[in-house]
Amino acid sequence: MDVLVLRPCYKGRCCMDTYEKYFNLEEIKIILDNVNEIYKDSMLACHGRAHTMSVVDVTEYILKSLSYNSRIIEFGKIAALLHDIGRIAGRANHAEKSAALAQIILDKSDFSTEERSMIIQAIKDHSKAENISSAIGAAIYIADKIDITKSRILPLGIIDPWHKNLLEIKGVKINISSNEITVDYITTDAFSKELLLSEYDKKIEMIVKAAAYLGCSCEVRFRSK
Repeated sequence: MDVLVLRPCYKGRCCMDTYEKYFNLEEIKIILDNVNEIYKDSMLACHGRAHTMSVVDVTEYILKSLSYNSRIIEFGKIAALLHDIGRIAGRANHAEKSAALAQIILDKSDFSTEERSMIIQAIKDHSKAENISSAIGAAIYIADKIDITKSRILPLGIIDPWHKNLLEIKGVKINISSNEITVDYITTDAFSKELLLSEYDKKIEMIVKAAAYLGCSCEVRFRSK
């Protein structure tokens, strides 16, 4: 069985040529390296490079595991790379802001209008599962929302009880087998599932809904270790 463990930092990977082109764009590098620093006094969770690369990894894993073709996987990775770049302009409506910035970047590409629209819509979809309209959007939604481990928490988050509770999540594993997605959070004994679900139950419902869009069942579990 393939199991992917989300990593707290980027170590490098073998990528398709087009994805690599966008990964190496200077303006994207600047955003990913600076968004957390710019908003360190107002953001509770990381939305920079570490989070972005986790979303890229998991999006790729989901689409590959479900046998989507290489072009769709490539579009998924590009959309995942760009999904939070709008955070550089603030937290409000960040999916729309990310889509707008991505549109400017992608308008310089050789992608067709339809292909650009697919990527842009997937970026918009990652914020609200009710609007998912593609496999890319569903994969990014799942990848984005399951990343709630302690590596996400910025210093400001420690003063907020809900975010502080995430420090007790040591890691998360996702496994796909026979069209079943299993998400396992590995926690300490101090972790409060009840506190997490007080604000995250709807997100988990939407993760299950996104999995259903991909033709999969989905189970989210919490296990202390």
